[in-house]
Amino acid sequence: MVTLQRVNVTDPDVAAPRRLQPAEADALLGAAILTDEGRQNPYDAYRLIREQLGHYRSALGSIIVADYEGCLEVLRNPALGRPEPDMELSPGLSGRERRDEERRGSMLFANPPDHTRLRSLVSRTFTPRRIEAMRPRIETLLAPILDEMADLGTLDVLEVLGARLPAAVISELLGVPPELHETLAPHVRASTAFIDAAADDEAIATAEAGVAVMGEVFEQLIADKRRAPDDGLMSALIQVEEAGDRLSHGELLANTGLMYAAGFETTTNLIGNGLFALLSHPDELQRLRADSSLMPSAIWELLRWDSPVQLNVRAALRDVEILGESVGYGQIYTVLQGSGNRDEAAYPVADGLDVGRFVDRSTPPPLSFGWGPHHCLGAALARAEGEIVFGGLLDRFASLELLEAPSFRSSFTLRGLTSLNVACRSR
Repeated sequence: MVTLQRVNVTDPDVAAPRRLQPAEADALLGAAILTDEGRQNPYDAYRLIREQLGHYRSALGSIIVADYEGCLEVLRNPALGRPEPDMELSPGLSGRERRDEERRGSMLFANPPDHTRLRSLVSRTFTPRRIEAMRPRIETLLAPILDEMADLGTLDVLEVLGARLPAAVISELLGVPPELHETLAPHVRASTAFIDAAADDEAIATAEAGVAVMGEVFEQLIADKRRAPDDGLMSALIQVEEAGDRLSHGELLANTGLMYAAGFETTTNLIGNGLFALLSHPDELQRLRADSSLMPSAIWELLRWDSPVQLNVRAALRDVEILGESVGYGQIYTVLQGSGNRDEAAYPVADGLDVGRFVDRSTPPPLSFGWGPHHCLGAALARAEGEIVFGGLLDRFASLELLEAPSFRSSFTLRGLTSLNVACRSR
């Protein structure tokens, strides 16, 4: 990582008249990623980088992209994909990528044609119809959690609701016994270090150990489903076939684990970040209470305003011209999705929360689920869970009050709170 310089991003005099230099931008971004203080609010640093540079070449070699249009261009360009094993990744700003054989079977790390094939097979089972059919079940799973919240009165929403409901939903969808969640949850969270720009060597080692445990659990689950199939998604993935092609055992193992992890970690952060945003903007909370038809728009806005995923990494898979520059194979791009989501050029009053912002269908969608070939396959499920959770909270509780200012976890790429302590009063 570059040497961090002290740059006061809250001082308006920093922005003018002198143009921000790439080394200063590296220092700002480094502080936002690597320091607890910076991770609490990276948006001031984003704003300076976005408004003064848009994108720039870091001293570490990665091209940092902070504006909405630039992020979109990188994420959508078919000449860019996930870094290949022979590419040299810059330390720090681009995070780390897995280099072992297991990455080859995962959609998360694959490029075409492997990614195209894997996504096509998985998409045949993870359908919009299957997700829509889960809505009544999500409501059923939520009901006893809301009862528990009402009984407690004061609680950590992340502990009681944010972690439990998404885990229950993805477990039921895949066919994972719910009692395995306590075994898997700490290892799932640890495994996210592989994509985290703030991860150190200790976190990576813990992630390796966690992935090994997850592999053992899913190995046994796959064997069980082969012997006794059920109507869950894991059994469907075992049986899916397209033009004579099936998922290999390694691909099943990699992608069921991926779907399980992605199915609750980011949704947990949507619930936590989103509720914190609403409690911090009581006028918008009241507006949503008064008009439940705003809920789909509100979920998009919560995803935009404080995205559960802040950063993505792409690499040039061949020589290409992008962002007005010709680059060669292996050029790394660090896409600051969280910054693009706050771009005034895409969203007027972008730092403000507006639960009705996405009622206008011409409003560009946020970058929170990525874009292009690697657009999150579970985006519709996350939005459905968000709509049901926030709708349930507002229907059940006459008031929700923040008891203390929360803090964000040490992870940067996946942005989420350590806890969210609230008081709730039933109607």
